[in-house]
Amino acid sequence: MQFIETRGNDGQKPVSVSFSEAILSPSASFGGLYVPESLPRLNQAYLESHLKSHYKTLAIDFLEKFGIDIEREVLEEALKRYDAFDDPSNPVPLTQIEEDCFVSELYHGPTRAFKDMALQPFGYVLSKLAQQKNENYLIMAATSGDTGPATLETFKNQKNVKVACLYPDGGTSDVQRLQMVTEDGENLKVIGVKGNFDDTQNTLKELLASEDFKAELKAHNIKLSAANSVNFGRIIFQIIYHIHS
Repeated sequence: MQFIETRGNDGQKPVSVSFSEAILSPSASFGGLYVPESLPRLNQAYLESHLKSHYKTLAIDFLEKFGIDIEREVLEEALKRYDAFDDPSNPVPLTQIEEDCFVSELYHGPTRAFKDMALQPFGYVLSKLAQQKNENYLIMAATSGDTGPATLETFKNQKNVKVACLYPDGGTSDVQRLQMVTEDGENLKVIGVKGNFDDTQNTLKELLASEDFKAELKAHNIKLSAANSVNFGRIIFQIIYHIHS
């Protein structure tokens, strides 16, 4: 399946890309995103076939529905990140709180942020792609407190990637700030921004769109990517836990 731009084409970026290309370079024309050109149909029979499936089994089947250009072995290895969750047999428990109300518990990952569900496998896939292409990437992330710890954890000491994580100074909980600034990965950098999360997010978007910034990175043989929800590689892993629930 190809991924297409959401805001038209500027004559410089490709009109459509593969899934792996969308992961590595998620920024499309005019500040848009790359999204699937179509969505797979998940009918009643599909859902019933996975009523008792392990989460990783459902995930593999769902990802293959998109026809993505990632080897099955890479996906299986990425999904092993869920084995480090509280209960490897059930990384995202569904808990009944009323007769007709259930809650999907997304806080059982290594950082306790719900972002772990998507970022743990996503980080492995992106790093693996970078290694296969023999390319180096700077992963940018802006966080209000959840994305940052999960991003730093998944990319910590991964090959061919470095991470710069921006957060609003004074705008996260103390626990979240400490999770970020005490990470010990040699490929990680955490930066406090004076302002609120909107200021932080806007700074990230400006950097991702800056040709000068990209040129400076290119001079050091580094390409630019992102771990926020501008990257469909993260979104696709988020979809799965909704289907599972």
